[in-house]
Amino acid sequence: MVRRIAIDGCGRTARNARAAICTHPAFCANGGLELVNVAVRGEATPAWGKHGVDIVLDCSGDDPRRHLAAGATKVLCGAPAGGFAFDSLVVFGVNHMRIDGSHRLLHGACSATHGIAPVARLLHYALGIEHAVITPMHDVQHCAGIACEREGSVAAQLQQVLPRLPGALDETPPVHLPDCDLVLLGMVFAAGRDTSVEEVNALIQCASFGAYGDLLRYCDGPDDTTSATDLHSCLFQAALTQVSGRIVKVCAGYRSELGYARRLVDTLEVMARV
Repeated sequence: MVRRIAIDGCGRTARNARAAICTHPAFCANGGLELVNVAVRGEATPAWGKHGVDIVLDCSGDDPRRHLAAGATKVLCGAPAGGFAFDSLVVFGVNHMRIDGSHRLLHGACSATHGIAPVARLLHYALGIEHAVITPMHDVQHCAGIACEREGSVAAQLQQVLPRLPGALDETPPVHLPDCDLVLLGMVFAAGRDTSVEEVNALIQCASFGAYGDLLRYCDGPDDTTSATDLHSCLFQAALTQVSGRIVKVCAGYRSELGYARRLVDTLEVMARV
């Protein structure tokens, strides 16, 4: 059965999601999903049931619950939507496997959380993260992409996505880096045991060639650049890894929000299957 998807919003995330859908296998012939182009004018919400829409990707920043009232069966929010209760906060590749049929209102987290969550999950399962501090680093022009204050900080979102992380997960104010074309998330943590730069980087590199290959890219150094059309939502900066006994510092992030939009579309596919 074909599941029909609609997008509400006309900003950057909505445009990137439409671009991601054009090349996503789930929306190709016999992929099972179909994008329905229904114009959303002003504050009026289309009668989604009348249009046969099953799932709405809301990128408008308005109340996402209105889509359920208008006939949609499920909603994925890809915009800051503080103050609303969601069934789950989802980072594809990290906790999307916990989505089930009872989830009707999901949030796709923010692009910054997608930029560090895969690394945090991998290192927590391999080494154990006992205490951690996250520092966002970006150029001033990237403030809109990094800002999560309306939906909770990156640290707060990580604790929702990875509930096994300890409660001692904190975040510093952002550090502004001039002329930086990456949004970076630095994470300093106390591991459960001694480790090394080589082990930490090897853990991430192996994952980037395996199950995490579609969302995580392992970058060797400043010369290992990615294009503006790269669809990885997490770029691990191996040259910035530092280790002193159990104290570990890693950096990861993203260059554009195309990867984030691709993860939202990946999540739509999961929602359509359950």
